[in-house]
Amino acid sequence: MPLSLKEKLEVWAGALRAYDQEDFEEALRLFSRIPKSSIILTNMGLVYAALGDHEAAVERFIAATRRDPYLAVAYFQCGVSNFLMARYEFAYRDFREAMSHLRENQCIDYEQIGLSFQLFSAEVLFNQGLCLINLGQVKKGLEDLEAAREAKATKDHDIIDGAIRRSGRGYTVFSVPRGICYRPSEKKMANAASKDYMGEARLIAAIDLNDTTTGFAGVERLKNPTRTATQTDDERLFMRAMSLDDVTIPNETAKASHLRRSKTTPTKSRGSLNGEMRTSHSPGPRPTPADVPSRVDWNLAGPQLQLILPRTL
Repeated sequence: MPLSLKEKLEVWAGALRAYDQEDFEEALRLFSRIPKSSIILTNMGLVYAALGDHEAAVERFIAATRRDPYLAVAYFQCGVSNFLMARYEFAYRDFREAMSHLRENQCIDYEQIGLSFQLFSAEVLFNQGLCLINLGQVKKGLEDLEAAREAKATKDHDIIDGAIRRSGRGYTVFSVPRGICYRPSEKKMANAASKDYMGEARLIAAIDLNDTTTGFAGVERLKNPTRTATQTDDERLFMRAMSLDDVTIPNETAKASHLRRSKTTPTKSRGSLNGEMRTSHSPGPRPTPADVPSRVDWNLAGPQLQLILPRTL
């Protein structure tokens, strides 16, 4: 199963810790779990080189250049390992390839992609010259050393002057310093950590006691298709469309109403003007203005009939 980005970065960080502690075997074991990109293969080549296994290092550097043919630092380090195995001809070819990918620039700075290293043209030319000198081509080799002196860019390059005076005898090649390898940025490591942006849903309030879930109401009603006590808008609309004579209000509905019967104004019966009150649930005939000493609003509010008294008689 392929690693997620977070898992990949965690394994990478573990491999770097092992490498920094010079536990090279553990570093290689962890690097081998990560998909083999040119960066990871270059790191593995650097670890093998630190172990002194330059044969394995060359294999990793070659694999890295196959994935990224423009990775000059991989050609450069491949040349270093070949030089240390006295394969000067192969090393010279590697350095020439690295030089071609510099594209006449003085250096390539790999810092922005996680490798704290600058590859200078002066160092590549110097390494080329040493290869030629060891191949017996001293004159041509010294020409490369002179070109390297012209391209000097740092204090470390002052060593080139001494190498020219001694015709390269007793000198070795420039290389990526031990302990340097590709490292993911701290920002990338921080962003890879899982974050819970949504949090956990909490029920704050519910109009209906049955609505005690934190999901979508429609989905919950499909899962639990029991009717709630709350009427839908369509039901209220249907009730308003009915005539008063068609409305039957059962006792249970009256009890569930938001209006208490004790606080509603009862309707006087048509034939009773002496204060007797109608007790039937049916609205009965519409009373005359003489029967009711107030303005009556015959609109229905839910299943109840409301009487609205004016503020002033």
